[in-house]
Amino acid sequence: MGLTGLAPGLTLFGSLAAYAHTGVPSLAEKATTPGERPALPLQRLNRTGRDIPMGGPLSDNGFVLGEISYTLAADDRILVDTKELLALLRGILSTEAWTRVAVGIESKAAISTGDLQAVGIGLAYDQASLGLLMTLDPALRVRQSIRVMGYDPLAAPIQPAEDVSAYLTAFVNSDYVHKGSRTGFQTPNIVFDSAVRVSGFVLENEGSIQDSFRREGTRIVYDDARGTARYTVGDLEPVSRGFSGSSPMAGLSLSRVYADLDPQRNIQPRGQRSFTLTRASTVETVVNGQSVQVTRLNPGTYDIGDFPFAQGSNDVRLIVRDDSGRENVISFSINFDRTLLAAGLSEFGLYGGVKAPFRTSGRHYSDDPILSGFYRHGLNEELTVGGNFQLQRRGGVGGAEVVWASPLGTLAFNLAGSHNKDVGSGYAVNVGYELSRVGTGGNARSLTASIQATSRNFALPDSLSASNPYALDLGATYSQSLGADHYFSLDGFYSVARGDRTDQSTARATYGWRPNQRLLLTAEASYQSSERRSGPGARVSLIYRFDRSSSVTADLDTQRERARLSYQRSSGTGVGSYNASANIDRVEDSVGVNAAANVLLNRAELGAAHNTSFSNSGAIIDQRTSLRTAFSVAYAGGSVALSRPIYDSFAIVKPHASLEGKSVYIDPRKDEYVAKSGTFGGAVMSQLTSYSPRLMTYDVPEAPAGYDIGSGIVQFRPPYRSGHLVEIGSDYFVTYTGQLLMPSGEPLELVGGNAFEIAAPDRKPVQMFTNRSGQFAVQGLRSGKWRIEMPMNDGKLFYMIDVTTTEAALQRGGALKPEGTP
Repeated sequence: MGLTGLAPGLTLFGSLAAYAHTGVPSLAEKATTPGERPALPLQRLNRTGRDIPMGGPLSDNGFVLGEISYTLAADDRILVDTKELLALLRGILSTEAWTRVAVGIESKAAISTGDLQAVGIGLAYDQASLGLLMTLDPALRVRQSIRVMGYDPLAAPIQPAEDVSAYLTAFVNSDYVHKGSRTGFQTPNIVFDSAVRVSGFVLENEGSIQDSFRREGTRIVYDDARGTARYTVGDLEPVSRGFSGSSPMAGLSLSRVYADLDPQRNIQPRGQRSFTLTRASTVETVVNGQSVQVTRLNPGTYDIGDFPFAQGSNDVRLIVRDDSGRENVISFSINFDRTLLAAGLSEFGLYGGVKAPFRTSGRHYSDDPILSGFYRHGLNEELTVGGNFQLQRRGGVGGAEVVWASPLGTLAFNLAGSHNKDVGSGYAVNVGYELSRVGTGGNARSLTASIQATSRNFALPDSLSASNPYALDLGATYSQSLGADHYFSLDGFYSVARGDRTDQSTARATYGWRPNQRLLLTAEASYQSSERRSGPGARVSLIYRFDRSSSVTADLDTQRERARLSYQRSSGTGVGSYNASANIDRVEDSVGVNAAANVLLNRAELGAAHNTSFSNSGAIIDQRTSLRTAFSVAYAGGSVALSRPIYDSFAIVKPHASLEGKSVYIDPRKDEYVAKSGTFGGAVMSQLTSYSPRLMTYDVPEAPAGYDIGSGIVQFRPPYRSGHLVEIGSDYFVTYTGQLLMPSGEPLELVGGNAFEIAAPDRKPVQMFTNRSGQFAVQGLRSGKWRIEMPMNDGKLFYMIDVTTTEAALQRGGALKPEGTP
């Protein structure tokens, strides 16, 4: 990994483990009693008769904490550098334990492993890595939280973000409309997103160009990492809780939300049952996991009640794909967010300013003040409480929430009161229940239930009228898996209507069977009673998987008079990978074809799609073919590169000049890789997520033999919308091999020392070792003169080598004799 192309040279170190290998005499033999087997002789670590300065990784249960210096004494004791050890232990020990250990040992320059064992810290020599292995008393460790997501953190240094970075991401789309309000070729649409980060402050913009420029949002964001708070000024993206809702606004905000934020969001939530589109989009309606409608919507605000199939169902998702190809999913359910907070933790958001709704020309700024916010706090591990509100000139809404993890399941209570000067006052209440259990033999079951009551005049403050056609909504779902091959679910929903409206209800039973790894059969029986349709229905779905990358799905829904046949295929990951899908939809008397294909290139994404949209009655209202491309231009630390779309944070990985243009590959694996450097700049890791750890591997396959490219691993934990610059290689790329001789001409065997650069005396020396033949290989040198110092019992031996970059990265010297004192 670290020495690309170095083969026989590394075999020089085959005998470094001889400190603990065969042929080593024992230190002592234990006394035995009659009939007891003699103890095996203890092997010595150091049989040279002199102290050996060494260094290597300090590992804790497989995780490398860092490099540490130590001495392998002539009597086999291990003496560890105290200052370096305390620095590495600071993040592992609790504050109390670290302080206690530091007080006891910090006065010593070096501490023995025996003394450390007395305070609960065990260290042992690791002949494989030439480092030290640590075992620690659990009582000394700092308390940590368990990460559910599978990520194994390394203690390797985290690559810092550059002080100045920026990117511009563009999504270019061109449509040909076969059927719709305007047919033929449409004006190309460009949607862009940009961010400039300077010393922790981020200026971000969203906009689009089609006939004219349309700005959609501009804001400055600053994250206080220590206080876990985000400050924003400009076009805000408010988060709401409960019934209080939120409205597009411009002003100031202060928030703390532990979940990841989505800075690319172009759909502004406006309460539990409404949403806003900032640009024309294709919207797919999914009810209880089943796609029931695809339609075309223009920019504007929509209420879930405007969609067919929404009433009488307790799980509705809208998959919104705008013309740039970006996809967002919004969920509408009478089940509220029931997230518990750990004891003592708080989430909050306070947003204030003026209303800034979206218009055709972009943001429109009014002089109407608006204030909204929420606060949640974990009282203990089982109970979280909170409140929320929204205030405008025309009225306001305020609410409270309680989440209780009871022994019988999770209970959630949400209530709110509203006042609107044109509508009056009203209230809304929601009570939810969740229970999940995992049994033996792969059996699992869950139960969710919810009841929601809304008064006739409950309304958000910016509503012109109240729209609460249903006074009461009740829903429940029970699901049960039967081993690995079978499952079933039962769900029901009932709405009590007001006025001339009709009560609506749905009952459904679903059964799933997986006879083998390729086939999944789902059968559903339902009964629906609503204003639009009533009566029984059935749906059958069959999924057949040809292999890991392709499958076909057939759906038949009698209640909605719909049939679909679809095919999906994907191939590979990274550069050159693609995914494609196609389906034929029959809705009542109309037949539509949808197809899409996307391919990832090194510097861009390309896509093509053909979409058919239906009206509520099943007629085709829009049919178009689209071509798309998306790319980014990134800047970090003085380097510019072209890449696939960047959505949050990124890293530019470029080769050092000494590599003479050899390509760097990111995350190489067999014949696949994520990105590579070339004519258009360094390789770009374009999908880093703020505050989420990410491990990146790299390689330079065409690097000269012996060239030191480093560890081959870089770790990131990027701040919000940050850019990183990683340079692979350096002036210190030479690996030098040779043989060291004693003054007598005999090989200098099994000695550890250091190589010092004459031109840079303050630079940290490079550690090196000799084997039984006196041979050595020292890596990470650059052109110039170097002095090698090897400790002896009666002093040191000094050797001089001359490194030149005119030769190969792997340079072989001859036998060297000591040259005396420097």
